[in-house]
Amino acid sequence: MVDASSAYPDQEEKVKITRRRFTLGVLLAAGAGALGSLLSLVKVLAPEMKGGGYVATVGPGDQLVYAQGSRQGSHLRASEFQVGDAVLAYPQGKTGNQANIVQLIRLKETEFRPPIRQELTDQGFVAYSAVCTHLGCIVSWVKSPQDPAPSYTECFCHNSLFDPARGAKVIGGPAPIPLAQIGVKVSKDGILVFTSGFSGPIGPQV
Repeated sequence: MVDASSAYPDQEEKVKITRRRFTLGVLLAAGAGALGSLLSLVKVLAPEMKGGGYVATVGPGDQLVYAQGSRQGSHLRASEFQVGDAVLAYPQGKTGNQANIVQLIRLKETEFRPPIRQELTDQGFVAYSAVCTHLGCIVSWVKSPQDPAPSYTECFCHNSLFDPARGAKVIGGPAPIPLAQIGVKVSKDGILVFTSGFSGPIGPQV
């Protein structure tokens, strides 16, 4: 009887090559899958890779301007705010970058509690990133109609709640971390200005 493998040497070689290619393909696919899983894990564990691409350009000395409404682009002056008032603001000249938007609030200084950084406040004014740390929606101010009910910051997209008197601490909802605080002060001419960059990460942190 004639051995089939010796009778068709070319065919046998083609079968071996096909098997090698198949095995190589399986190994490459497995390697790609493992690499993808590793990158996903690194993304979760490395805070610097979070934030959804939000890179703020606000800095000390930038003046605050209204972000919306009839006074959009106008300077924020301390005399225009009562305790309990809040607005969305940008640094002047840097309104094209949503990562720069902040919520400025005026509270009673006696209401401030840790972990707020009081050195970043002035005359009751405190400011935080207005970009929710859950999925990046812009937060809103919910002013209590009367004492002693507290006012608070809320993201209406998924109902995350933050306490501005306590460093924008998360008090409800899915947001994983507080809103980052940023330093503000009242200048000699009464205009609000920034005194620092953000104290922590901004944008989505999930």
